[in-house]
Amino acid sequence: MLFRFLSAIIALDNHLDMEGVISLHSTRAIIRIAPPDDHSDSFPLLLRPLLFSPAAAWLVRALQEAGVERFLLLTPHAWLAEAAACFPEGTRVCCLEDPALDAAVAAFAAEDTDEVISITEPVWLSVAGAALLTQLPTLPQEDAPIGVQRIPASAIHGSADLYGGEVFAPLMDESPFAIPLSDPSSFDSAQYLGRLERAELLSQQGVRVFDPQSIYLDPTVTVAPGTVLLPNVILRGHTHIGPNCEIGPDTMIRDCTLGEGCVVNSSQLNESVFGNRVNIGPFAYVRPGSQVADGCKVGDFVEVKNAVIGEGTKLPHLIYVGDSDVGKRCNFGCGSITCNYDGNVKSRTTVGDDVFVGCNSNLVAPVTLENGAYTAAGSTITDTVPADTLAIARTRQVHVEGWVQRHRAKKKP
Repeated sequence: MLFRFLSAIIALDNHLDMEGVISLHSTRAIIRIAPPDDHSDSFPLLLRPLLFSPAAAWLVRALQEAGVERFLLLTPHAWLAEAAACFPEGTRVCCLEDPALDAAVAAFAAEDTDEVISITEPVWLSVAGAALLTQLPTLPQEDAPIGVQRIPASAIHGSADLYGGEVFAPLMDESPFAIPLSDPSSFDSAQYLGRLERAELLSQQGVRVFDPQSIYLDPTVTVAPGTVLLPNVILRGHTHIGPNCEIGPDTMIRDCTLGEGCVVNSSQLNESVFGNRVNIGPFAYVRPGSQVADGCKVGDFVEVKNAVIGEGTKLPHLIYVGDSDVGKRCNFGCGSITCNYDGNVKSRTTVGDDVFVGCNSNLVAPVTLENGAYTAAGSTITDTVPADTLAIARTRQVHVEGWVQRHRAKKKP
């Protein structure tokens, strides 16, 4: 099935090139998202997830990549927020209970003379299938209708007209361009084919994907050319990976932006922004709200949370930096942590430029280390460390002669 599916994508590209089809028949779509029974309280099938995003997000993304620019969403008021989140900014929205529903549909159709895509049933469309729907002069009608139509704008006067027009029904057994979503099996098939198509499309765009069957990509993820995706990579949400990066293996990135030339090895990154040439992992954990500048290192068993890390700063291993503002070219020794929470309040730590934090240092927030400051290994820092000053906050080593012998003598035979 995989070979046939990817061959179909390539065949479609060749067909469009040979036929010279460059103008779109449809740049607008009306999508209806509702429970199987309009009067039921069941969850709409298009809002159920494929991987980590609702099926509607996959549908919208495929249509966008095929050239659809304007959308009208029709949905019950109860599901308005969830459904609208799947569509791009500027989407028209109308509730199915709204008395002005027919007028809204007619007004949307009358804005232009091109044909309008109407999707009235839950369906998964591949990008190749969406391209067929938007670009072919005559749609394939070889199988049972799946709730996808293409209608002349002049024929749409209300919501009832969305069920007419030219039906899109490609043969399911030979060209998996579309899958009606009705049961867990159909969702499994769509999820499988969807992620394989995403990996194939990235490969065509200059991304090297080592093993497409081990890569999991949300439809909203973008990856720039020159990047390598190693096995067992999960890219979720609105994640953007810049050019010439190396991601994986065993890595999950959610809602993050990475610049050029970053390396992420066996790590998890969440809702954060990374500059260029950032080296992360293995086994790093970056939590939401973090900003990591160019040339930084976030090494093995390092956790960063809600922190700003300045250019060239290194967090090599076994470090926790939370609720902190760290300057440029700093170095944190192994085992150093910021103590940001006292059980009631979370406070910030401020670290200037060119600071050296010795191994096993505890920075008890709120506290400031000024530019060029040093902390001695094993120190617990509670007060401001002035610029270019060494802070030693530990007791002196004491030798107690004879203690070991006396201690051993206490043991029972």
